[in-house]
Amino acid sequence: MKAIRQIALEHLSLGELTDIWNRCWQGYYYDMTYTPEHLKLWLHLTQVSLQHSIAIIVEDQIAGFALLSLDGIEGWIAGACIDPDYRRRGLFTPLMSSQLNKARSAGLKRVYLEVLEQNHALKVYQSVGFMRVRRLNIYRTQRRLNSPKNEVPTLDLETVPVAQYFKNRRSAFFNPAWQRRERYLKRYGNPLAVMNLTGTAGALFAGDSNAPCLDAWSATEAGAVEVISLVLRRRASFSLTNQPEDWIVACLSAYGINPSAKQFEMCTELT
Repeated sequence: MKAIRQIALEHLSLGELTDIWNRCWQGYYYDMTYTPEHLKLWLHLTQVSLQHSIAIIVEDQIAGFALLSLDGIEGWIAGACIDPDYRRRGLFTPLMSSQLNKARSAGLKRVYLEVLEQNHALKVYQSVGFMRVRRLNIYRTQRRLNSPKNEVPTLDLETVPVAQYFKNRRSAFFNPAWQRRERYLKRYGNPLAVMNLTGTAGALFAGDSNAPCLDAWSATEAGAVEVISLVLRRRASFSLTNQPEDWIVACLSAYGINPSAKQFEMCTELT
């Protein structure tokens, strides 16, 4: 194998980034294909710092990449992948080690990521210092299967200002994963926030009541029933990313809606 080198991604065009993204994610567990417009939007939402993100080059070809988002002293690996043609050459470990060094040079104290339970990359992440924090549930267009036993009528939810929504969510001590953090969700244009009348549970949608559900939380079992029952009545399917084990998950299970995938949230402390 020829000499391996690494570059920052800041000087690549959107078209080049899109090509690298789609090429490296070929054969993943679900479709990760992006158009340039979709990738541009995703980079904005995740606030990826291309200056602090790297690619690994073998034989003058970009063989893999890692993307880093920054939030104060914390970072998040927004994506890391090796081109299928260059896998099983031991490239992923040096890529991740270099990305963590880049994170240290940026002054970060800890870095998070999420990885599917069945992904072999889990072992590499552990080898470079990442520890499991908790399991997260992914729901993707799961159809309602049945109603829970002894379902009771629920009150309608009220639309509330986004600032009020997050204030109440903080009061409920909901601990979101990176893509559900307040600053992240506020980057969606004109999100619709709803809560129950007691302000103990809520959901956030990308624009209107028919748009995807971006966030859901509840401080109580009853609040989860109020939010989820109404959400499911308004749509034939349900999608939600990175829901920790809580009342929302329990309520969805009662409706016969189970995660389409599970992943680990992981973190490493940088010294």
